[in-house]
Order: sequence, then C-alpha cells, then structure tokens
Amino acid sequence: MVERAAEEGSTETEAAKEAATVTEAPTAAALTAESGEGEVVEQEVTEENRRSSAEDFETSLHDALSGMAGQDSQEQAASADEDDDDNDLTKALLLGLGAVAVGSMLNNNREVALSSPDRVVVTRADGSQEVIKDEVALLRQPGSTVTTENFDDGSSRTIVTRADGSKVVTIRDADLRVLRRTLVSADGSSTQLIDDTTGVEPVNIAELPEPAAPVRSGDSPLNEEQLRAALEREANIDRRFTLGQIRNIPEVRALVAPVNIDAITFETGSAAIKPDQAKQLSTLGDVIQDAINENPREIFLIEGHTDTVGDGAMNLALSDRRAESVALALSEYFDVPPENLVVQGYGEQYLKIRAEGDIRANRRASVRRITDLLQTSQ
Repeated sequence: MVERAAEEGSTETEAAKEAATVTEAPTAAALTAESGEGEVVEQEVTEENRRSSAEDFETSLHDALSGMAGQDSQEQAASADEDDDDNDLTKALLLGLGAVAVGSMLNNNREVALSSPDRVVVTRADGSQEVIKDEVALLRQPGSTVTTENFDDGSSRTIVTRADGSKVVTIRDADLRVLRRTLVSADGSSTQLIDDTTGVEPVNIAELPEPAAPVRSGDSPLNEEQLRAALEREANIDRRFTLGQIRNIPEVRALVAPVNIDAITFETGSAAIKPDQAKQLSTLGDVIQDAINENPREIFLIEGHTDTVGDGAMNLALSDRRAESVALALSEYFDVPPENLVVQGYGEQYLKIRAEGDIRANRRASVRRITDLLQTSQ
C-alpha cells in the first residue's frame, strides 16, 4: 500500500473544464431582488430538528440509490415528467433533497444518480459525478431562525438570525451553489466571507505553480504548533479564484496543502462522529478558532473521503456528509463559526492509501485553509 499526494493523477472532468473557462459574472434574482419579492419559508432551529455530527444519514443510501426512498418507479417517472431543469432543485430545497427523482435530467445534461434527504448526486456526460446539497446546513444551529426567500429562477436568499442578533446571509443559485455569503454582526457591521458574483480570469492549468506538498503527520497526529504552521502556509500564487474553481479544479485546490485530520476515521458506510472522537479535534478547533479571531474572513475547506468499497455515487454522498460531520463537530464542541467553513466530498477519488478495498485510513477527512486562494480575500 502506497501513500499518494491528494491530487496526484487527477482526471479532468466536465465540472473542472467549466470552472476553468467560465469568466462571466453569474446572474441570479436573489442577488438583486428586494426583500419580499420571492416565496418565503421560515424555520426555527431547535435541538430536536438540528443536524448533529453524531448522526448518520436519515435514510438508507442503498434505498436512495435504487430510487426507493419514498417513491416507487411510477411516481418517479411522473415526477421526472412534471419537473424540469432547475425547478427540481428549487422544489428539493423546500421539500427535502430527496424530492428529486432518480433518473431525472437536470440542466447541463446531468442525470440524477442518487437522491436522499441530505444529498443529490448527478452524473455528467463524461461519467464524472457531482454532489448537490444544502450549503446552509452547517448554519442551522439551535436558537437561530432560518428565513429563505426562493425566486422564480431557482435562486435563493437565506438569512440565519442568531440569538445574539448577528446574521449570516447566503445567496445561492439554482444549483444551490453559494454565490455570496456575508456575516452581519449584531452592531450592523458586515464581513464578506464568500463572493463569486464578479467576473474571474480563466484558469490555465499549465501556468499554475507546482502544487504544495501534502502535510505528512507520520505515526502521530500533528501537535498544535505543527498544525498551525501547516494551515498558515501561504499559497505561492499572485491571483485569486472563485470557490467553484477551488472545489472543482484539483490543480487549483492543490496550491495549498491538505492537512489530514488524523483524529477521525469513519466506520464503513457511516458519517457519524462519536463524542469521544469529536473531542480529539480540540487542537484543530483551537487553531481554526484562533485564525478566525485574528481574521474574520478566514475560510477553511473540510474535505471528506471514502475507501473504494461500494457504489461511486453512494461514496460521493457519504464523503460529503463526512466532511459536514467534521465541520459540525468543530462548531458543536469548539465553537468554530460554521460560516467560515466549507465542506466538500470527493468520494474515492483521492485515496490516502492507494489500494482497493476496505481500508480505514481512506475513510477520512482533511482540511485546507483556502483564504489565500479566494477572490473574496482581495
């Protein structure tokens, strides 16, 4: 068994090509519409309806993959006929992501391969897969009020109002991708955390610097000083990227080194983190919290991974949920602001141990500080 660098041997996907070539600023009604122009949904978040790092998927991914989660085949066919393109995702946001029928086609020639209350996985024409999820899930903390305004083009504006009077405003497009996220403090001051709403330069992979070397921890986890130094390493590049480019283009993401979260590995088929495991994230939680206290614009990407056992779509959804569980644990146990965290699953694409089968070290999560890469930081 051989360790591999995170992005070594990556295959270019349709999503990566699109992210590299799209230069125009996105358009969405949620960016310009006045409050009250869309359909408003409000939710009070309590201990009972919150999402916890100790919980697993609410429904079986096996059932979701086979299309049996709440729909028989005739119901799915009817749903696919009635719903078109981005409207599927708009309704999914309101009804739960499992409302999207397996086998239905979304825009950009994407077919739904898996649909569950947590995630939708779509397959592109080149066979690559993407995960779609509720990017506001991390912010749904007990004691907060979540108000979402949905617009006719499928975009949405969500305001999470906390007990202390602070707010996090997230604007998403019809694919639920974050276009902008802003923290509004109780005193009314604003901090822009994510902003993908302006034009951006195309990405020429050949012109990018060499990737940063992965951070190796050896036989024992990094201590606080080592972890702090690893996450504070600056990217060796003089330009910035959108969040979409960082997520979808491996060569861009590799410009900052990934740090494996050695304290956490997962049981087969599970995304849950037990409390005794979560407490081992204390060093990481302290380092991230200190960084955000010093610079409120800091953004950390939490990445989830699986081994090669199981279906690819299932593994992609599972890895994304694992990343979310780590982020939730950091907020639950160590008060890391969830708005400064972004989660992304990569399934079985980037194995830590390059070998097939049931390998616990591959059922993991990693973290990168992507602040230096984001165009928002400018």
